[in-house]
Amino acid sequence: MMKERIALGVATLLIAIGIYLVPSWQGIRTDVCLQAAAVTIATIVLLYVTRFLGARGIAIERIVLALFLAAMPVVYLLRWLLNRDGAGNEWLWLELLGFVVYGALAVLGLKVSPWYLAVGIAAHGAAWDIWHYFIEETYMPHWYAIACLLVDVGLGLYVAARIPAWRQSQNL
Repeated sequence: MMKERIALGVATLLIAIGIYLVPSWQGIRTDVCLQAAAVTIATIVLLYVTRFLGARGIAIERIVLALFLAAMPVVYLLRWLLNRDGAGNEWLWLELLGFVVYGALAVLGLKVSPWYLAVGIAAHGAAWDIWHYFIEETYMPHWYAIACLLVDVGLGLYVAARIPAWRQSQNL
């Protein structure tokens, strides 16, 4: 229980730092990166609510985190489609590959083992976000890659800490 609380606190702190990196909230109606930041805030609030609900919130929590993982590559796809600024079609194929990989990890996280969620979320940050930051392609803002990295590491740690509770709820 203490590990979960610490992991949720760390996730909250990392998300807060990531949100702090948002340069401006103007344009939230049209910028998918700003919309993703708003969804992240809603997600961390929802995780606090699911923890408050106890055993009833565990199933909701796992579904929410699987949806979060599956939606991560959608941000990159939409950004390429709407703001590619000269980025070539090869980027679309890479983003589609990410969509397939992270979508599959989300499904496996629901159907097979929650470890797929933990690994998928953390790997998105450690691989995808870092890669987008250093490649310096034109369609993803650098602040978003760093913010997403922080969010992914924080949520990945939280998911890993929650796995024993999720498994225990299935044994009841």
